[in-house]
Amino acid sequence: MHDDTALHARIRDALVYSFPVHDVAQTRWQFTQNPDNHSQRGAPPNVLHHNRRLLNHRARTVTMPNNDTLYSIAWLDLSGGPLLLSLPDMQDRYYSFAFLDIFTNNAACIGRRTTGTAATAFLLAGPGWQGEAPAGTRLLRLPSNDIWALGRVLVDGEEDLPAVHALQDAMRLAPLDAGSTPRLLQARPDERSPEHYLELVNEVMGRNPVPAHEQALVAGYADLGLRPGARNAWQALDPAVRQAWTETHAANLHALRKAPPDTSYRSGRGGSWSSGVDHLGNFGDDYAYRAFVSLVGLGALEREEAIYFTALTDGRGEALDGAHRYRLAIPADMQVDAFWSLTMYEFAPDGRRFFTDNPLQRYALGDRTPGLVRHADGSFDIWLQHAAPDSADARANWLPAPAGRFSLALRFYQPRRALLDRSFDMPEVERVD
Repeated sequence: MHDDTALHARIRDALVYSFPVHDVAQTRWQFTQNPDNHSQRGAPPNVLHHNRRLLNHRARTVTMPNNDTLYSIAWLDLSGGPLLLSLPDMQDRYYSFAFLDIFTNNAACIGRRTTGTAATAFLLAGPGWQGEAPAGTRLLRLPSNDIWALGRVLVDGEEDLPAVHALQDAMRLAPLDAGSTPRLLQARPDERSPEHYLELVNEVMGRNPVPAHEQALVAGYADLGLRPGARNAWQALDPAVRQAWTETHAANLHALRKAPPDTSYRSGRGGSWSSGVDHLGNFGDDYAYRAFVSLVGLGALEREEAIYFTALTDGRGEALDGAHRYRLAIPADMQVDAFWSLTMYEFAPDGRRFFTDNPLQRYALGDRTPGLVRHADGSFDIWLQHAAPDSADARANWLPAPAGRFSLALRFYQPRRALLDRSFDMPEVERVD
């Protein structure tokens, strides 16, 4: 006999804990194995895949992408031994490579802020490797065999692409010892089905060690079908447990879209904006927030590298909507050591966020946008609306919105102390109609 209320609560907890594992594995499969994803063909595991163009509104793989950098992505399988990542002299250009484990934690981050921009070789080693790094390399010991290497290189507009392409072409990723073949996922992702959801999660958690301090927690979910390595655990479940999963799964997935309480911290007078908690990118045991970020911002960096502020409402607390017009007054000094940008997103039906199509093909504005009309002190206004503004000055500073609901992301790369300690006075999203 099962207490339905208690059983449903435990299933919800198991889903919240494991959702990032599924989400990042699903993204891995889309990049490396999906036969219908023609845009990402040629991106097998342990191979660097470089985006050569800035993303546009047709990019629908990773939620909340940016339009400031070119991504260089590799889906690593370190079970067969370490990989050697060699990077050229980046000439003080902003770049970073974040290495995300199966739970979406930033296990390591290299780049302009942390390791500098000189030419460097990094040895990427999984949890089971016991060797020593070759002379002249920097060793990164990573906690998972399956790692998402997510690189970003700053691009100053279309005319800067050839220079960035040259840097990408000089990057190298190769096994330390030839002969190993990276593994592919056996389960096909389908998060709508609890059976297939558990199959993929169990496969991935069987390929990678569960953190020691979470092993008891995971063992406690075994009777719910969360059993690392047991791809067919669904068939062995108590029928009442299978029924409970089936009854609650869609609602539990939908509930992930809502930010957990007490996790959205605001800054200064900018009541429109919220940013992640201090442990964003390295979530600890905050599993609810980790699952939420996986859904709305998969691949988030740790705050020391970049701070993302998001806005769903204006300064009056009303939902942002392309039926209205808004102004954002940008101060002259935005408190960054690299760059900042403001990005517009529309909502997909599942809650994920992507660029919106518009006549300018403009998806973001920032400190490197040419032609902005500024005030005498260097500050300027950004106009957020669906239809083009009437004046030429406003059109120069126009970030087009979709016809319906939208959200904004204000990103600060290499943020200064005023942003890290939340003392910066954020500009308000002001409705002007």
